Amino acid sequence: MDDDEAGRYLLGRALELAGFTVTMAGGTREGLELLRRQRFNLVISDYRMPDGTGTWMLKQAASAGLLEGTEVLIFTGSTHVADAAGLKILSKQRGTEPIVAQVLKLLGTPPPPAPQERAMARIKLVLYTAGRSPASLRALRQMKSLLAQYESAQVDFKVIDLAEGRPTSADEDHILLTPTLVQRSPLPRTWVVGDLEDTTLVADLLDHSGVERRP
Repeated sequence: MDDDEAGRYLLGRALELAGFTVTMAGGTREGLELLRRQRFNLVISDYRMPDGTGTWMLKQAASAGLLEGTEVLIFTGSTHVADAAGLKILSKQRGTEPIVAQVLKLLGTPPPPAPQERAMARIKLVLYTAGRSPASLRALRQMKSLLAQYESAQVDFKVIDLAEGRPTSADEDHILLTPTLVQRSPLPRTWVVGDLEDTTLVADLLDHSGVERRP
């Protein structure tokens, strides 16, 4: 659970790429409702959220018997975490790698899906962003909203934040401005520059690549 929508989405994508199934919530009340309906192997919560703290939520869940057999992890940028006795605390750091590493340490590497469950992505998209710039955040929100209309297994979508470093793929894709969305496959390679306020072109790329829309 995290009230930062962009940060929540990036962490969720990183965990999915590591092989985990992810369910996300934007606050403590929504998180508690999810825990009442479903059991999870791990709950990751931000400490400070608009409607309470992660520690409050986890204590409420534990007292209701909703966390039996469930690992819990609090991540925070705060120097003081109240009521955190017995909870694993991870300081917020740049990027998602420390949290993914902690999840792998707690749960181990998830088994690969059975061959019949694997799906071949029909399009590969990379969104290059620049930290928390307004344009980058808008582009990420627009992509999230658009991709929710399509079958996720048919889309290989990756977000690369150039504020965390410039990978070789950025040079291969000739990235000069951010945000920029690149269709890496199928060829020909296509670039869409800007905050993606109008996603018509991206929708056309998805449709022309044969990505199926959700019913």
